[in-house]
Amino acid sequence: MTERDFTDYIDHIGGHFGARTALYQAVAAHTGARRVLYPGSYLDLAPSYVWPDVTYLDADARARKAFQGPDATSLATRHKQYAEAPRIAFVPGDYTRTLADLPAAEWDLVISLYAGPVSELATRCLRPGGWLLANNSHADAGLAHLDPRYRLAAALHHRSGRCRLTTDDLDRYLQPKRPPHPTREQLHATGRGTAYTHPATAYLFRLHSRDCQTSGSVP
Repeated sequence: MTERDFTDYIDHIGGHFGARTALYQAVAAHTGARRVLYPGSYLDLAPSYVWPDVTYLDADARARKAFQGPDATSLATRHKQYAEAPRIAFVPGDYTRTLADLPAAEWDLVISLYAGPVSELATRCLRPGGWLLANNSHADAGLAHLDPRYRLAAALHHRSGRCRLTTDDLDRYLQPKRPPHPTREQLHATGRGTAYTHPATAYLFRLHSRDCQTSGSVP
């Protein structure tokens, strides 16, 4: 596979000069994160335009072929927004299994977009005080909302090619249109996000430092 496979996909999801890149830029500016973990990435290379050290995980053979070739680094180098050379790692396989083999407490930020319950499995990989970027498509934002280890830190809204990050009035977010909020078991059963009164494009959560053990495991 060639660079074109990355660029076609990134352009398709709005990542090159659109939604995804703007989203990542806003999160980078707010968090100061440098090491990023992206389970269920498929061909979304846009994080490596914004962050210098990204580890991607995906089970799709096309992603494996693309990321393990030289084109990922070549493309990221041309579009990077940081000084150093990009560091790109790729872990093949289903993240529900491969995340368990990764080091604990090593990453600053986990990305969970359209990939399922990433947060429950990737939390151990976050350093104390680390961040989770999640959307509501596959209910991971709702799962993080129910997880006492996390607190909502910001909501992100995308409009007209720009992304706005807000930390104001966060209590209004993640409130279901039809209370009560579904339980963890219900979210897992449906695999779908809850309809919220004030939806956002994505949500940024922060892992409580006091809930992290030195080893990076969680209660």
